[in-house]
Amino acid sequence: MSIVFFRLAILVAVLSAVYICLELLLKAQEESTYIDTAINGNRRSPPHVVFILVDDLGYNDVGYNAKLHGSAIRTPNIDKLASHGVILDNYYVHNVCTPTRAQLLTGRYPIRYGLQHHVIDVSQPSCLPSDEVTLAEELQDVGYSTHAVGKWHLGFYKEDCLPTNRGFETFFGMYSSTMDHYTYLRHDTFPNHKISGLDLHNDTVQSFDPAWDGSGHYSTELLTREAQKVIKRHTTIEKPLFLYLSYMAIHDPIQVPERYKEPYKDIIANEQRLTLAGMINSLDEGVGNLTETLKESGLYDNTIIIFSTDNGGSVQHSGNNWPFRGSKNTLYEGGVRGVGFIHSPLLPDPIKGTTSHAWIHVTDWFPTILSGLAGRDTMTKAIDGIDVWKAIISNSTSPRKELLHSIDPISYSEPKLPGPKLTGTAALQMGDWKLLLGNICLLRDGSAGRINLANCAWYPPKESNLTFISPEEPRDKKIWLFNIARDPLEKHDLATRRPGIVKRMMGRLRAYNETAVPPWFPPRDPNSNPKYNGGVWGPWE
Repeated sequence: MSIVFFRLAILVAVLSAVYICLELLLKAQEESTYIDTAINGNRRSPPHVVFILVDDLGYNDVGYNAKLHGSAIRTPNIDKLASHGVILDNYYVHNVCTPTRAQLLTGRYPIRYGLQHHVIDVSQPSCLPSDEVTLAEELQDVGYSTHAVGKWHLGFYKEDCLPTNRGFETFFGMYSSTMDHYTYLRHDTFPNHKISGLDLHNDTVQSFDPAWDGSGHYSTELLTREAQKVIKRHTTIEKPLFLYLSYMAIHDPIQVPERYKEPYKDIIANEQRLTLAGMINSLDEGVGNLTETLKESGLYDNTIIIFSTDNGGSVQHSGNNWPFRGSKNTLYEGGVRGVGFIHSPLLPDPIKGTTSHAWIHVTDWFPTILSGLAGRDTMTKAIDGIDVWKAIISNSTSPRKELLHSIDPISYSEPKLPGPKLTGTAALQMGDWKLLLGNICLLRDGSAGRINLANCAWYPPKESNLTFISPEEPRDKKIWLFNIARDPLEKHDLATRRPGIVKRMMGRLRAYNETAVPPWFPPRDPNSNPKYNGGVWGPWE
């Protein structure tokens, strides 16, 4: 009898386990059905997409990271969105502005179209090539209303380069990289003269107009208000909205209204760091105001908000990437590991408030938004990005297996790297392994044109009691290999100990390099002078 009861007990346990498994499967199916219906399924209700890109925001310059790593920075509005969304903790961007923006809007590496070297200067006759199809153009094809506010920085020497000729219906903002946050005057210096002009524009498909009345208004506040206008106008439009809001903050010059510095005046002694903290405070207020406008306009419940930096923080301007190594402009994690998250009421409840460790790159937004969210099944051109939407909403691993951070055949010191046809600097990650080539520390000091080895260091926040860590490496070192999974702080170079891995990754870099378009980095053109265009920066060819 005891044997019978024992067998019955086992049977009951097995049936219970099967029941629980079936219940979990049904729940997962319900979540999947919910996600597909609300976001992607039946193509009935494509979501609004608001993409917020912040300039030079360091890993440790956002509150939810800062509180863990000795920084005084607090961003309650940004943190609220992140804490009710999905924080992307393994997210990568390029190490400078132009290539990140180009990759975001094309889904393709910069070596495909010649923008792999540094950034487009204000007076350079260069831009994102016209045969590159942008995310905005693709979204227009599937019925989206597309609008851009903020920093463009993908070139403007021809009208074909302007945002409203690249898929955006309207554009309010700056064509170039950086300028005074109040006057919007942008300067450039030639050997024998200096040129200057307004770089603030209010464009539509039909007209390109200078926004003189924006002068005197702080950039973060001004851009937030313009983005709010786009949202409010959209309440009467039946189409889904794609809003690309690209703040100029917290890029230098380091400027902010005094009231934003107040919360930090007794905490941060360094004046530059204090002002930067105020800039971040203003940015956080802007994100909060934008979110409230989405709610008041009735768009919030069907909106996906994506938040991203364009590169790591600039340590020369008090940005902070601690505990990671390096700065903006370098290929260390401090230059390329990005702050990012997704927030939306459409996200399934089980993943709200979670952190995703899925490997995601800025190129991935192109197919993730277009296919994963908007339901476009095919792309006009071959892309390097991967649709990671399912990885995000299921909290699973990314389908990405490798990442080309950069191949830049032009460098400030022009080193010759091992192997044919590889010069300059390069970085590739394959699985857990990250290979860096070239004099990646020896970058120009923008203020004096000097070589700056300190870009290789680990910089703690200036307001902390943490210790600056200087690299102990030969000045002429040109090859590094790190196991990023085990050594994300890049303290243990394994290049000499793992020559087989170095050789294999060098081969992969050469394969990429064989397909690369030569860098399009023409000399600056004096015909760009705003005096020929009514004192305004604009197309000159």
